[in-house]
Formats: sequence, C-alpha cells, structure tokens
Amino acid sequence: MVGVPEKVQAAFRVLARQQKHLYLKKIRESYYVYRQTYEWQPGTKKSKTIYEYLGKLLADGTFVRRISSYKDQLAKAEALIVSHGGEITWHSNTEPKEIAPTKKEISLNESDLKLLMALSMNSRMPVPKMAELAGLNEQTAYSRLKTLEEKLGIKYLLEIDVEKLGYTRYLILIKFDDEVPSREEIEEAIKGESSIQFVAMTKGDYDVVMLVVNETPLKAYDDLLRLREKESISKYKGSWIFTDFAQTYSFIPLRNQFIENIVKEKVWHRSKEAPHPERNQLRQREFLLLKELNGNANMNFASVDQKYGLNKGTSRYAYQALKEKGLIARPTISMASLPIRYVGIILFSIMGYKVFAEKRYEHLMERIEYGKISNKYCLTGNIGAPVQGTIGFLPVTEDGYLDKITTNMEREFRGSIAKSLVITEMIVGELCYRRFDNIYSRHYRLLVELKKIEPIRPTFYG
Repeated sequence: MVGVPEKVQAAFRVLARQQKHLYLKKIRESYYVYRQTYEWQPGTKKSKTIYEYLGKLLADGTFVRRISSYKDQLAKAEALIVSHGGEITWHSNTEPKEIAPTKKEISLNESDLKLLMALSMNSRMPVPKMAELAGLNEQTAYSRLKTLEEKLGIKYLLEIDVEKLGYTRYLILIKFDDEVPSREEIEEAIKGESSIQFVAMTKGDYDVVMLVVNETPLKAYDDLLRLREKESISKYKGSWIFTDFAQTYSFIPLRNQFIENIVKEKVWHRSKEAPHPERNQLRQREFLLLKELNGNANMNFASVDQKYGLNKGTSRYAYQALKEKGLIARPTISMASLPIRYVGIILFSIMGYKVFAEKRYEHLMERIEYGKISNKYCLTGNIGAPVQGTIGFLPVTEDGYLDKITTNMEREFRGSIAKSLVITEMIVGELCYRRFDNIYSRHYRLLVELKKIEPIRPTFYG
C-alpha cells in the first residue's frame, strides 16, 4: 500500500484479519474499505463481481463503519466517484444493494512488462539490473517501479519449494448433496488448520476447492477425516475427493500459519544425538528469515537481524543457504489490482491417452501463454482424481473466455473431458498473479525435449 499512512495501513490489516477479501480505495485524502465477492448469475452462468462498501478509515486509523442504508450510502459513493471521473455499474434489481464499479483497462508498455517480469523472477534484483533488462535508465526504472507498485497493488512474497522440507501438496474437491455450508461454517471448520493453504467456494460440479500441504499421505488423510468431523460441516452430506496435487506451474503462496506452526517443527536443535541438521531440517536463523520473508520477500536483511538480535550479516548468510538448498525458489510478486472478473478452474480429464499424447505439446503450449499483463494461468498441476488429468486456475478478464478455453480443449483432445468451475468466494489463502518468464517453466523444458520449439538462451535474473 504505497503512500498510505502507517496508521491507516495498520488499521486496515486488523480489518483484513477479521474479514477476508477487503481492499482499500483512496479518494482524495480519504480511505474507503470495500469487500469484494462474486455472485453466480444462473441466467448467464457467469460470475459477477460484487463490491460492498463497509466504511471509512481516518488518518489516525479510526474506522468509521457504514451506518446508513445501502441506498443512502451508495448514492453518496456514486456522487463522489463520478465527480472524480469514475464509473458506476448497478445491478438490474429495482432496489440495488451493492455496487459493482467497472474495472478499467490497465495500459502498460513494453518496458513496464519487462520490469514486471524482472520483479516476478527476482523481486530483490537491484534497480540498475532491472533498468538494464527493461532498456531504461536507472531513475526512470525506479519511477516506473513505484508507479507499477501502486497501479497493480504489487505485493512481495516468497516462492517456497515445500518438497525440499519433505512436504507434499494435496487437492480436495467437495460436492454437497442438497445444502451447501455457509462461508461462516466453512471458516469455523478450517479454523486452526495450518496445513490448509487455500479454500474457495465454487460454482459448477464442485462446491468447494481446497489445497493442503502435509508431510505424508496418511497424515493428510487423517487430517481430512478430522476436518469432516467438525461440527459446523459434519451435518452436511456430500462427496469428498482427495487426491495428490503435483504442482507444475506457478505456486500457492504459503500462509504464515503454516510457517509458524508446521515448518517450525523442522527447526534443528543441537544435541548429542543430532550434532548436525538433517537434509530437510532448518537452522533457527533460517526459520526466522523464512518466517519474515514469507510476509514481505523484500524485507531488509539488517531489519531481520535487528528484530531477532542476530549478528550483522546473519540473515543474508541464511538467505544464501536457503537458496542453495533450493528451499527458496525465488522472491517474487503478486498483483492484487489486475482487471480480473473472476477466477475459473478447469478440470481436464484425460480419457484417451493416445490422442492426448499425440497433441500433448498443444496442451503444454496453451499453459504457458501470456495474458495482457500476467501469465495466462496462475496455477496448474497434475491430479489423480476424479480422473487422471490436470487442473488449471485461470484469471478471467472477459465474458465467455472460460467457456471458450474448455470448449477448445475438448475439441483438440477428442474423447477427453474439460469441466469448468467458477470461484465465487475465496475463504482462505490467495493465488499468485505475476508475469513469470516461461523459459524457466517445466512446460518449456518439455516442449524443447519434444522438439516442438527451439531453445532460447534464458535471461539471467540473479
């Protein structure tokens, strides 16, 4: 939140912990809090983004909650936004209760996109190096970076390879029979479950999608049974599909709770029986740094040393050690202010492998296409159920796009099945929206091995 007073930021963080999917909008010198959700439209079979005004944050951090009716409040908001050049889109209901501002197109030039790719590949890269990659002078590059941070809501986070610590990813798909639990009931069930990294409510063949990280399949399954026993959701009958999730493109950001409560168990403590850390153990300084950088991947090393009373240079040394182990894949970014209508999920079931094998390269090529600003997909993986295939999380920016992709997949791979879900509400966790250099992707390497593309000399990002 570039340029936002510290007291306003602190107050907003408190609100964001109490209620999910909040965002802050600045109008002149005032700060307004909105909640973003998605509403499924049965007629169009599409999801509509809903913005609910919650209140105003004053410069001293005081939150003034909305107390008037929706109609009165929205009338004031409409007048204020329109007076500053904004646009308002209302629902067709005779008594509009929610506001859905049209997301304006974000225009970026080639240099901006190169800077975004540099940030995505190594957000800690020195500005002079980024300037060189973007073909800009250092001062212009610095100014552009600050503009991009504000315009795109850039957040700095770590891409962590959990497998280096001995953890595995799993996917859970839930279809309830008659009635679906409320958001509050699902939140109550998953409260305190640090292994759960992502939970979203969806429309389509499944009602809930979860991604979890655990040490063994048996431990993950035991945790799943315990989750189903929770009072708030055990009364709802439904089918639960539990399968491995082999991450193939991008990643799910790890929640801080996972680092603090689960990864902490991997910290090595010197003893006669354990004079040296094992391969998948962490030194205390490595754990502390990982915990801090997971919240802000660009945090100053000296600040970490000072916070924990470490000797000067300790955190920098720990960072290099974590990079050498491959535990830190890269410090990267996620863009929170992209013009995304909603996120779609495509479940692709491979029914006839011979047909798929003949055109597998087309599937790989489609996965590493670029959108206007970010990568086309924000996450993909291989799954073993409900049928062996793949899953892809796709930011949707225009009407009909999700249907077009699923239809194309079924047409290209005759006999296979592509089904789409729409995320209507994210409950826990987040997805990563960035502009990853796909030359470094697994898909690109496979395409080179299949001799479908010529290898290109990769850019060095440090």
